[in-house]
This record gives sequence, structure tokens and C-alpha cells, in this order.
Amino acid sequence: MYPSGLAYRPGEKAEAEQQVRTSKGTFLGGDSSPALRWLEDKIAAVTLLPRTNGEFWNVLNYKHSQHYDSHMDSFDPKEYGPQYSQRIATVIVVLSDDGLMGGETVFKREGKSSINKPISNWTDCDADGGLKYKPRAGDAVLFWSARPDGQLDPHALHGSCPVVTGNKWVAVKWLRNKGEYDHDKP
Repeated sequence: MYPSGLAYRPGEKAEAEQQVRTSKGTFLGGDSSPALRWLEDKIAAVTLLPRTNGEFWNVLNYKHSQHYDSHMDSFDPKEYGPQYSQRIATVIVVLSDDGLMGGETVFKREGKSSINKPISNWTDCDADGGLKYKPRAGDAVLFWSARPDGQLDPHALHGSCPVVTGNKWVAVKWLRNKGEYDHDKP
């Protein structure tokens, strides 16, 4: 496990002490265990996307006060440049919720009238309203970052609220519109 990283826009420099994403994590390939392969097959059946469109699993651990500010999983070409393969969906699998308080996933722009709502605080999970999902072990949450026409969906803005007590363990799978992309590039 190592400190979770961020995707930077062209010209941005990585900050060693960034406080946007404070969890620790690691990556696992879907073929590293029968359970992950089974789960990837289930995701493919639900999304109708082939397994090869998925990135490696990002297994994450959030401890006391660790969080991830609200963000998009997709890469807006206006900010990140042209994308060969775009992240169009995310699956979050909750691995453990033992003694967990806090750690919700917040969707600040969820709801019909919230699509263009200005965000006043990207870190505070109680600011700006929205929908909060309380993690429960065994749950899987699927949300789409792009609409069927390929346009990015502002409703997908989400973040991980700070953990108050306990540990939050999740496995995240990002799905792209094209498979066989370069895992080292957005």
C-alpha cells in the first residue's frame, strides 16, 4: 500500500504533500484471483462492457480523517487534452465497514436541478447538499461518468468523506469506452 495519487492536467506538477486524496492503495489485475475475475464478469454483464475495458482494481484504505475531495473520474479533454479512451463508469465495491463512521461517498450534483450547481466547498461533505451513500460491506455502487452520447455527466462529481472512526476498505474499478489502452496514460 502506498499513498494514493492524482491525475494531473498537462503542465501541473505533482505535490508530494497533496491533501486532496489522502488514502493509501494498491493496484491488482483482475486475473490475480478467481474472486476478482468473477466480479469483473458480473460487472461486464451489468454494464455490457467487455472486461478488457476495465482498468486494474484500485484497492483503497481510508483511516481516521482520510478522504478524497469531490472530483470526476473522467478526464475532460478541455482540461486534460484528447483522450484515446475515456473513463465512462466507476464501480466501488465496499470490502469492509467494521466500526466505520463517516467515509460516505458524496455526489454533490445528484438530482435533476443540481447538474450545474456551483460547488462552494470541494472537501466538506455537508456543504452544497447532494446525495450521500453510507458504505456497507458487500455493496457495489455503479455510476456513469459519461452519457450514452459520450458527453461527460456532471452528476458523476463525487468524493469520499473523511473517516471518523474505523477503517474503510474499497476496491474501485474504472471502466473505459475502449479497451486495450495504455495503463500508464489517461
